[in-house]
Amino acid sequence: MTNTIRLSRTQYADNGTPGVLSLPDGWACFTIELPWRNNRPNLSCIPEGEYDLRMRPSGVVKHATHGDYTAGWEVTGVPGRTYIMLHPANYPPELEGCIAPGMSAITMKGYPAVGQSLKAFERLMVKTGSDIGWKIHITGP
Repeated sequence: MTNTIRLSRTQYADNGTPGVLSLPDGWACFTIELPWRNNRPNLSCIPEGEYDLRMRPSGVVKHATHGDYTAGWEVTGVPGRTYIMLHPANYPPELEGCIAPGMSAITMKGYPAVGQSLKAFERLMVKTGSDIGWKIHITGP
């Protein structure tokens, strides 16, 4: 059985890409990503589309969760890109192409951002577990 997480980007701005991430059970949170820069590694959010998620060990997840989590969801199958993780972060300069969840949409240092990212990440992990068969479907505004 495949479950699909939906990421609806709300705008493409020059300084970041905010969105809303929704699970099949109705739970939702906000997201922040890098701006769209033609899918350039470490500089751009990834293209819209549907991708498989897989659980994998991640140093950035371990660091961002202070060791509470050592693995997280990786977005796989992105053309020309690897190691795209869902992990805690608050605003685009903390990202290198990944997706950060948050409990609120805020502005930080002039960037679109998310608040309480660690809390949102923890809820996402509890709700998705380590189940196989997850996908993420990303759409634009």
